[in-house]
Amino acid sequence: MAGKTTVHILTPGFSTPNGRAFLYPLVRFRTAIENYGVHIRFFASIAPELGDCDTLIFDSKFFRNAWGAEKQRTMDLFASFREKTGRFFFFDIGDSASWLIDGALPSVDAYFKSQLLRDRSLYARPLYGRRLYTDFYHSTAGVTDDNPVGSEAQVRDTALLSKLRVSWNSGLADYSLAGPFRMALYNHLPLASLLRAPGGWARPDAARSIPVSCRMGISYERATVRWQRERIRELLKSYMETSKLSRRAYLGELAQSRVVVSPFGLGEITLKDFEVFLAGATLLKPDMSHVETWPALFEAGQTMFSHRWDLSDLKAIIDEILDSPGRAVEIARNGQECYRRHVAGPESADIFAQYFTAIVRADMRGART
Repeated sequence: MAGKTTVHILTPGFSTPNGRAFLYPLVRFRTAIENYGVHIRFFASIAPELGDCDTLIFDSKFFRNAWGAEKQRTMDLFASFREKTGRFFFFDIGDSASWLIDGALPSVDAYFKSQLLRDRSLYARPLYGRRLYTDFYHSTAGVTDDNPVGSEAQVRDTALLSKLRVSWNSGLADYSLAGPFRMALYNHLPLASLLRAPGGWARPDAARSIPVSCRMGISYERATVRWQRERIRELLKSYMETSKLSRRAYLGELAQSRVVVSPFGLGEITLKDFEVFLAGATLLKPDMSHVETWPALFEAGQTMFSHRWDLSDLKAIIDEILDSPGRAVEIARNGQECYRRHVAGPESADIFAQYFTAIVRADMRGART
């Protein structure tokens, strides 16, 4: 084992769903991380000793309002901290694989994101709506936004692309019935017992009375984001009702469903994906092959099924899954076992501790350009 490594993390805490998913494994598996010689200290504000560490991590949610008029001031702050510490990392915990906070990228040693585009060169290409799939619907279906966000290339200096790294996705948290409530409560009452392994796992081979489920909201401001969901709702209206339910009724429906359709939202990965794994249903998503994430839970034909972004094969894929119940259960079981291994299995703490230790002890020689 290497010597002790001190890690300081600046974060607003368990105040948002993404923030909870980012912090949950760090807190829950903290003892395992300590066993690898990594000591974590969390900061809720910028303190004098914040930079006195081997690795400094900034949670993007702490700076969520700092990239407008305050952009240059924020970049200067980052530059000052980069001079003080051995490694300075920025953790972008936003939803979309495509969207970067470009002001942070030049100012840090490494830019970690919960999910990244496999083809990093796409960050140097203009994308309508700053998402690969919104660009796709704009170019192929003519969908436009009333108030489009900037579509210019996010990275002009392609040398900066080498700073991009994958952190962990939002699955490493508790999405059982009371899980979101317990995680939110932890922000006010930090008791370790509130951050427990998710329960309520349903057997994939259990009898299921509902062929297909697709409960979803569609009230996104941008037409390019909501178009996929609106079109799926139209295509599936003969199969089911897609309006949202209470959380208890919704999770009950998932546990009774054979197939669950889980579209993109503000990002490719949604919390529904993990709820489906807990429910033991078969996950069906738009093609995820463009996304790199960890854990690798979204492997078409192994842990989930996928359909084309243009939705031309959606109904055919659903019929194929329903006509092959044995195969569907196999895929559902694979997805659930992979997910359980990372969040509730006997090795889950060690798996994460090893992954995080490798991140904070990464060799940064040559990174400071």
